[in-house]
Amino acid sequence: MITLPSICDRSAAAALYPEIADSLGSAPLPVDAARVERIGQAMLQLLVSAARSEGGIVIQHPSEAFTAALRLAGLDHILLEGVTA
Repeated sequence: MITLPSICDRSAAAALYPEIADSLGSAPLPVDAARVERIGQAMLQLLVSAARSEGGIVIQHPSEAFTAALRLAGLDHILLEGVTA
């Protein structure tokens, strides 16, 4: 499981990229978004890319800020599919 930090900016995306890349496989990768207070474009791009991989990702416990940012960016249909609360 990958746990997103509270501030998901460019540096957080760069730091998480190797872990996410190494963890992707044929099964969905769980991503815990409970702590997210702010998310930027770089992290959104990383998550969309991971979601489109073979196994994809499944977002768990999305915070209100995370969900609102995805809706604003028009990515909720990609990243919130199959969300677990």
